[in-house]
Amino acid sequence: MHNLTFVRKLEIEFISETLMLHQKYEGDVGCVVWDAAIVLAKYLEETFKQRRFCFKDKNVVELGAGVGCAGLTAACFGANVLLTDLAEVIPLLQLNIKENEKVIAHHGGSVKASILRWGNKDPSINFIPDVVLLADCIYYKQSIDKLLETLDNITENDTRILMSQEMRESDVQKNCWEYFVKRASEKFSFNYVPLSVQNPEYRCPDIKLIELIKKEKTCY
Repeated sequence: MHNLTFVRKLEIEFISETLMLHQKYEGDVGCVVWDAAIVLAKYLEETFKQRRFCFKDKNVVELGAGVGCAGLTAACFGANVLLTDLAEVIPLLQLNIKENEKVIAHHGGSVKASILRWGNKDPSINFIPDVVLLADCIYYKQSIDKLLETLDNITENDTRILMSQEMRESDVQKNCWEYFVKRASEKFSFNYVPLSVQNPEYRCPDIKLIELIKKEKTCY
């Protein structure tokens, strides 16, 4: 696969490491490193650096992982990470896991990849993750309800859900985001992360960084 890919380097300055992220020259949305994934990855580094969150031995799931940028970053901070995506994306994820396995192991983390089609049960997720990551997953309107179904199934009220999303200008994408906010608000509260606490070099007003908080279920 190497001759079909090119590499983007992601510097993780705080631990003096570099992730090597293979991308495809051709493919769908899951084949490249999106800016929103970089913003999320660098925010994880900020929270780790400032000791606002400890990833050591935490169970992390990345949904729609693509090349695995955010999840691999969390693994570098000692997390046990499961990268999930569609079957056709898994070979690229496996390549990036192999490319970075020594760095991740050196820092006490672990990472593996698993097929997950949103809305379906995945036997690999037989636990409630401490953290769920999503980077630029709101792209196709027809997948939103299934994504929210999966998010509801694998989380509890204390699960930390971090998502990044680029706000695109097309009417189709604006409508897609509005639909996501409307549907997600039924079960999750939105906490927008201010630019002031994000990485000063990797932040952008057009990329929203959000912590979703699962609402308590109402009993009647």
